[in-house]
Amino acid sequence: MPSRRSAGKSLFASLPIELKHSLRSQSFDKPEEVRIKAEQILQIPSSGFLNTQPQSDDEDQEERETINGGGSSHTNLVVSNNQSASSSSIVKSRKIEPLLPKYDLDQIANIGQNTHKKRKKGKQPLKNPLNPYLGHAWDCTGLVKRYTDYTDVPKDLIKYYAQRRLYFPLYDQLPLLLDHTGWFSITPQPIAKHIAQRCKCDLIIDAFCGVGGNTIEFAKTCERVIAIDNDLIRLKIARHNALHHGVADRIEFIHGDFINFVKALSKTNKVKQEIVDVVFLSPPWGGIDYLNTPSTTYPLSSILPIPGDELFDLTTTLTPNIAYYLPRNTDLKQLSALAKTIEGNGDKPDNTNTERNREWVEIEEEWVGEKLKAITAYFGGLVADE
Repeated sequence: MPSRRSAGKSLFASLPIELKHSLRSQSFDKPEEVRIKAEQILQIPSSGFLNTQPQSDDEDQEERETINGGGSSHTNLVVSNNQSASSSSIVKSRKIEPLLPKYDLDQIANIGQNTHKKRKKGKQPLKNPLNPYLGHAWDCTGLVKRYTDYTDVPKDLIKYYAQRRLYFPLYDQLPLLLDHTGWFSITPQPIAKHIAQRCKCDLIIDAFCGVGGNTIEFAKTCERVIAIDNDLIRLKIARHNALHHGVADRIEFIHGDFINFVKALSKTNKVKQEIVDVVFLSPPWGGIDYLNTPSTTYPLSSILPIPGDELFDLTTTLTPNIAYYLPRNTDLKQLSALAKTIEGNGDKPDNTNTERNREWVEIEEEWVGEKLKAITAYFGGLVADE
């Protein structure tokens, strides 16, 4: 686990009151009570932040409604408006009691016994799985089309759909969703699980969460995850997928731009008594054809929304512990140049053999079977011991 600079008060305690309202607190010692994060922030003075959780269509006045789960179980959802004495912001808060219905894991295991067998294209269509969360505020069934047969899949996504169980092993058993971009940008689950084990900590930020592949795995190894994405539909899908994996209560979903998030956070958290433990960077690589470049190596300048080196430098204002997920042909010289210069050795040339002048960077190849999918660069305290 990455070391922390200090044991001061938490990151959230140092945030302004408006931002505190946008991030829910969680009680892990009482798992039967789940506090749902604020759904709508009407006034946030910092222009770098957008509304956190994707909005829902709840009434403004206090109301109680019943959500029917699977079987005979049901859950009461209480919605109320709270006015803060120190702020003019109105926050819609939800409290769900008791726990929502869960999947029958034994039944899921039985259904998935034959999922490893290959299916012929156009035959044996998959049936839509049962959804005990249907009607839940975070369930997004119908937001995007869920493919269940090759005949319905667009031609440019067929090869990705064929690997759906590589992305979500329970895709055929749970009502999981991916949008068009999500199909070719999601991290394969075995890789995401491995990275999550390497990044185990108290607080991690998934800077470009997409449809939630990495976010869900982080929620299994970290106490708290902040998932950020500037696409509202994709963020809703990530929350939907986290709900059906049973880890949504550990994740703060923020609709906004990571670059503006970091800049605003740096201004409001000047004391920095405690920093984020780890930041995971998996920025857009340039679309589905990112490998089709004139050069044999992938330059960091092709990273979106800003060049990769600038994105890394900005992220170091939050933490030195960074995991950078990149294309397999990334220029390693450019990547190694991101490492921090060791104090006192900044004047030494790079070809000095007597003493290195930069901190270590660990480059890990991410293989699935016999295919190299990507690389992950680990910086700071994430670098494995020699």
